[in-house]
Amino acid sequence: MRIKLLTGAALALVLASPAFASSSNVTQTGTDQEATVDQTLGNAGDSEITQSVAGNTATVDQSDNAGAGAAIGLNVSLITQAGNNNDADVDQFNTGASSAAENSSTVTQQGDDAIASIYQEGSGNDSNVTQQAGGSESASVKQSGADNTATVLQNVVGGTVLVDQGFSVGGSDSSEATVTQSGVDETATVYQAGNAQVVSITQSGADNEATTDQSGDDNSATVFQSGNDSDINIVQIGAVIGNAISVEQTGDNSSFDSLQDGSGNAIGGGTAFLQSADDSFATMSQDGGDNEITGSQAGSANDLDVAQIGDLNIASVGQSGSGNLLNLSQNAFENEATLLQSGTTNDLFLTQDGTANIAGITQSGFDNLIDVDQLGTGNEVVINQSGNAGLIDVLQSGLDTFAQITQTGGAGNQALVTQNSDFAVSIISQNGIGNIATINQ
Repeated sequence: MRIKLLTGAALALVLASPAFASSSNVTQTGTDQEATVDQTLGNAGDSEITQSVAGNTATVDQSDNAGAGAAIGLNVSLITQAGNNNDADVDQFNTGASSAAENSSTVTQQGDDAIASIYQEGSGNDSNVTQQAGGSESASVKQSGADNTATVLQNVVGGTVLVDQGFSVGGSDSSEATVTQSGVDETATVYQAGNAQVVSITQSGADNEATTDQSGDDNSATVFQSGNDSDINIVQIGAVIGNAISVEQTGDNSSFDSLQDGSGNAIGGGTAFLQSADDSFATMSQDGGDNEITGSQAGSANDLDVAQIGDLNIASVGQSGSGNLLNLSQNAFENEATLLQSGTTNDLFLTQDGTANIAGITQSGFDNLIDVDQLGTGNEVVINQSGNAGLIDVLQSGLDTFAQITQTGGAGNQALVTQNSDFAVSIISQNGIGNIATINQ
């Protein structure tokens, strides 16, 4: 059955299947509105379109595999556009039988020049897009699979959102994506493949960009970003046991990048990893399993790089000040490190390639350097360095060795420790100018 209504400059075109199980309700107020609904390939579609003022366009295409006279609507779409020159396009294809869960799409656009595009293939998918700001927002939701949920709220001028749940790669089931944006020209991109993925992105400010790409199963990412011109990029694969990331970035011109390839890895723990610095970087990679990273970075022009390739490693890192570099790499198993660095242009490196090693390091001051390698098993190092131009170099490759180094105040002090034997103990404390201590056991 075809129904074509034309009043003034408003056009409504409804194409329905002969089975009459489909329904459509179109209301248009104003001028130059255009609504098109195609239900000819469906037996259980339901569409309602309301448009106001001028120049709005809405298109709905619904199809399904249900038999004639299906008891429920397998595709449901509700589009409400108030304002001018908004464009909404919804494509729904329910691949289930007449008893399958419905695909549902709700689009609300209240400003001007907003664009919303929804594609749903499968069953039980739900998409809710609301765009409320002054204009030029764009939101695209693509769902392929079953029981996926996407919620997009934009109160932003020029914002862009893409949510892809199983459309580009492999399908997705029971995944959730929530994107909330306010400000100017924010961009959020979500890719989810696999099952039970969860993403929440909240952005405010101007010209921020957040991207998440999740495959595997049961991964979770929570992103909060404010400020201006900052970027967050997250990739999680995981299998069986998912990975989890929680990050908050509040500075300007900063970047956070993360890759978790294994399973059961966590960044942020109970609280989000916080980067409140300007012009700073944070790069984290965990390729093993059950590793954990917590901490924060503040100040300006700092660089923080953490990689945990082994399993069951724990890293707690904190950096503030300006122009500092902190690098942590734990490549084996059950290592634990707590690194705190402040001051200006300090460098700190730590590599723990052994097993069950422990490191606690605090560094402040100006132009200091700490380089620690622990290659054995059950070794522990405790370091506290302040002052200027200090150097501490520790290598422990034995079993159950212990080194404690304290260099406070002064300038140009050096402490060098190498412990290759088992159960060795070294304690160094220096205060002053130009002191050098060397221990080799």
